[in-house]
Amino acid sequence: MNRKLAFVVGVFACAMAAVSAQSLPAGVTKGPSMGGITQYDFPNGLTVLLYPDAAEPKITINVTYLVGSRHEGYGETGMAHLLEHMNFIETSNGRKIKDEITAHAAGWNGTTSDDRTNYYETVPATDDNLKWALGLEADRMVNVKISSQILETEMTVVRNEFERGENNPASILRERVASTAYLWHNYGKSTIGSKDDLEKVPFNRLAEFYKKYYQPDNAVLVITGKIDEAKTLQVVADTMGKLPKPARILDQTYTVEPAQDGERFVTLRRVGQGQSLIVAYH
Repeated sequence: MNRKLAFVVGVFACAMAAVSAQSLPAGVTKGPSMGGITQYDFPNGLTVLLYPDAAEPKITINVTYLVGSRHEGYGETGMAHLLEHMNFIETSNGRKIKDEITAHAAGWNGTTSDDRTNYYETVPATDDNLKWALGLEADRMVNVKISSQILETEMTVVRNEFERGENNPASILRERVASTAYLWHNYGKSTIGSKDDLEKVPFNRLAEFYKKYYQPDNAVLVITGKIDEAKTLQVVADTMGKLPKPARILDQTYTVEPAQDGERFVTLRRVGQGQSLIVAYH
C-alpha cells in the first residue's frame, strides 16, 4: 500500500470511528458483540444488551438485577422474592405498575432465583411503547413504594405460594436436597424462604434491601425485537441512563462451600401416591 492510499484509508477509518462514537449517547461505550447481541455500558453502571430482530413485530424489555436469595442475611430469607412481588404494586410518585402493564396489552412477569431477579414486558413494537416500558423500569428501579400496608398485602400472597409448595412433596424434597448439598453457602436455602421470616420482616428492612441492590450498577437491561439500535440507546439514556450511579459499593460474598467428603443422603416421607428421586451435584 502506498503512502497516499494508506493516508486515505487512515482518514476514512478515523471518520468512521468518529461517526460511530457520535451515534452513541454521551458517555456510553460499545462493548463486545456475539450472535447478533451487542453490549453497551452506560456511565451510571447500567449494562445494556441489544438484540435486534426485524422479523419480530414486538419488543421485549427485560431487566435482570444481580440479587437473589443467596444475598439474603439472617432473618431475611424470602426477601428477594417478596421484593419481586412489591415491585408490581405502586411507585412513590403514584404510578400503579400492574395497571399500566395491563393497559399496554403487555405480556409480563417477574421471577426470582438464587442469583438474580428479573422483570420483563413484551409489547407491540412502537416508539411510544418502548419509551413507556423503559420509563416504567426506571421508576421501578428506584421509586417503588414500600409501606407496611403494601407489605402486609403482598406477604399474604407470598405466604400462599409458600403453603402451596409445602403441600408438594417434590418441592420439599428439592429443598431438603439443596440444604443437604450446601451446609454453609446460601444455595442451601430455598428462594421462597422461611414462613416466620416472611411474616415478621419489617418493611423498612425490606426497603433497605431494595435501595442497596436495585440500582443501575447492579442491573442488566436486555432489549430485543423490532428495534432501531441508535434510537433505542437514546431512549435508554433518557430514562434508566439518567439515574445516578450510587456511591455505595456492594459487598462481595465470600462464603465458600467446603469440599464434600463423600455422598450424602436425605429421605423425605410425605403423604402421597408417587415416589421421587433427586440426584444433585455441586
